[in-house]
Amino acid sequence: MLPLALAFRGLARAVVGVWRDPETKALPFVAAALVLTGTIFYWRFEDWTIIEALYFSVVTLTTVGYGDLAPTTAGTQIFTIFYILTGIGVFVALLASIAQQYIAQKGERTSARERLSGRRGHGQAG
Repeated sequence: MLPLALAFRGLARAVVGVWRDPETKALPFVAAALVLTGTIFYWRFEDWTIIEALYFSVVTLTTVGYGDLAPTTAGTQIFTIFYILTGIGVFVALLASIAQQYIAQKGERTSARERLSGRRGHGQAG
C-alpha cells in the first residue's frame, strides 16, 4: 500500500510541476476547456445527460473509445472528427509534460540520495 501512495504522491508532484512551469502552464487549462466544450456540445446536441456527455468526452480524448455511445447526426460526427484531432494532441502534450516532470523529479531525488550516500561514505572513511 505504501508504494502505491508514494507513486501517487510523485504523480501529484509532477502535476504541480506542470502547473508551475511557464512553458506547460496552459496545458491543463486547455485540456479542461476541451473536456468542458465537448461535454456541453454533446449534452446540447446529442441530448445526452451531462454525465453521459462528460463520459463520452473523456473516453474520446483519451482514445479509449468503448463504443457504447456514438454521435448520431452528421453535425455531431463532424464536430467529433475535429474534437478528436485537436484533443488528442493536447492530451498527449499534457501527459508527456507530466511524465517529463515525474522523470525529472525522480532523477533529482536519485542524485540527492547519491550525494548523501557519498557524504556518508567519506565521513566513515576519514
